[in-house]
Amino acid sequence: MIIPPLPTPFDSKGYLDSEAFRALAQAVEPHVDGLLFYGSNGEGVHLSKDERRAGLAAQSPTKPVWVGLMEETLAQAQVALEEAAALGARSLVTPPRYYESQLGTEGFLNYYRTLAETGKGEIWLYHVPQNTKVQLPLPVIAELSKHPGITGIKDSSGDLARMAFYASQKLSLELYTGSAPNFLGALALGAKGGIMAVANLAPKPYKMLLSAWQAGKIAEAQALQNRLEPFGRGLAAGGVVLLKQALRHLGLPGGYPRPPYGAESPAWASFKPILEEFRAEGWTVA
Repeated sequence: MIIPPLPTPFDSKGYLDSEAFRALAQAVEPHVDGLLFYGSNGEGVHLSKDERRAGLAAQSPTKPVWVGLMEETLAQAQVALEEAAALGARSLVTPPRYYESQLGTEGFLNYYRTLAETGKGEIWLYHVPQNTKVQLPLPVIAELSKHPGITGIKDSSGDLARMAFYASQKLSLELYTGSAPNFLGALALGAKGGIMAVANLAPKPYKMLLSAWQAGKIAEAQALQNRLEPFGRGLAAGGVVLLKQALRHLGLPGGYPRPPYGAESPAWASFKPILEEFRAEGWTVA
């Protein structure tokens, strides 16, 4: 499966644009296998509780859905979990981070187990240390994988050694990567697909790569990975600012990042020709 972490559109003054959010989801969904709301590229950490609720209320997805939970306490996370469950979504959960050094192994385990035992949908672990600055310990992941309510993990670290650990331990988790530059390597180590920012713009070639890998066409998959390398690395370097700028360029309602983050990325000049090349290939969503 190829799944985009959908951006959350804000208007030029920084207000949530729920109608644009709905329109963006409807424009992208036909091209992909599911949607993630409020992931790292969804700026979930920038939303108030009321905005989170309003954004989800605007949605009517027909494909599988994930909702990001990036909270600091169980009380906060349980509210967000209820909202995700109301949409029929799996919850993609980062570990608490501000006081992470005081959590310890038992703290991590308690946080995720408590959420899983609410019965409010499936819990997925979300490892994204480049944003959270937290390394979700491998022994913790192995232990949590035994819980029947914890069913998947998205690892965005790009660390193939971690992927190799998951494969060697035969964890009972659906494994997805968030790293487009290492997509093929992750597939070789057991990932079932990608939940990647690139899927907002050009999911087609990544679906082609996944199909080639699944069909045993290794050379074809490798050639595609090589072709996609500058695109994946360029977007990763520019982050959500570049992603939203690229969506606007394609005529899609990506909106703007919430202030103080700027509307334009310094990486745009180098990324735009790659995006235009992909559009000429018929690979972009618009």
